[in-house]
Formats: sequence, structure tokens, C-alpha cells
Amino acid sequence: MFVRRFRTLFSAATAAVVLAGTAVLAPLTADAAITAVLSGIQYDPPGADVRTNAQINNEFFTVRNISTRPINLSGFRVADVANHVFVFPRGYVLPGRSTVIVRTGKNRNRALTLYWNQSWYVWNNTGDTARFQTPAGKTFDTCTYKAVTGRSRVGC
Repeated sequence: MFVRRFRTLFSAATAAVVLAGTAVLAPLTADAAITAVLSGIQYDPPGADVRTNAQINNEFFTVRNISTRPINLSGFRVADVANHVFVFPRGYVLPGRSTVIVRTGKNRNRALTLYWNQSWYVWNNTGDTARFQTPAGKTFDTCTYKAVTGRSRVGC
């Protein structure tokens, strides 16, 4: 069982930039409507909970941009109940209709795969809540799950 709460934040900011009479779509910023949502959590990777980076990287959460426009997620945060906090890196832009995977362990960031650089698991196998927050700390999306026998991942 999981519970999802979603609120959209709006502002008067405009995301269109006009250059030489041609409208060019710029990435949406934290000041614009939030179009990114938590889309899943792999909270109990297959196999034993061993302290290897490869196994820790099998634990992850995903964020989906539900818009066709790119969104600048610089400084946005995802936190769990124990207040482990992942902060999206400066300059990170999620393309429209794309999903980024944020793996718990360590490695080099790529366009649609980011790494939290943790040395141990973050998401509790028994249940947890992910909070998606703006850079100012305002929660606009959550995903809560409880353990279910035979399940190791939840869609939000």
C-alpha cells in the first residue's frame, strides 16, 4: 500500500524567452509550475543487504517530468523520514517527458542517472516516506509505502 499526495506550485514567472522574434523554450525553474513528480522507489533491492556499492546502487528512487518542457531541478531535494536528503546538483535540467534515476550509492553522474553517494541503504524495507521539496524546502509531492510481502518497489 502506498499513499501519494501531490500539490502543484505556481508563480507569475514566465518560462518563454523571446530571441530575435522567435520564442525559445527555456527550462522551467523552481519559480514556475512544478512538473516533476516522484514516480517510484526501489526500496528493497534483490538479494541480501550487503555493504557493496553495486548492491547499494540497486536501491533508488525516480523522478518524472510530466511536462514536454525541460525543468531545472537545481537545489530541489528528496528526503526520507530519517531526514536523509538528496539535493539535485547545480545546473541539473530534466528533459521533458523524461525520468531520472537517483541511485543510493556512488558513481559518476550521467544525464538520466544520478548518485546519492551514500555508503549504506537509505529507504527502509518496512516502510518510509519520500518528500520532494523545492530549494526553499516546501514539500510539493510525497510518496509513502509500507512493506508488502513479495514487493520490493513501489510506484508513486
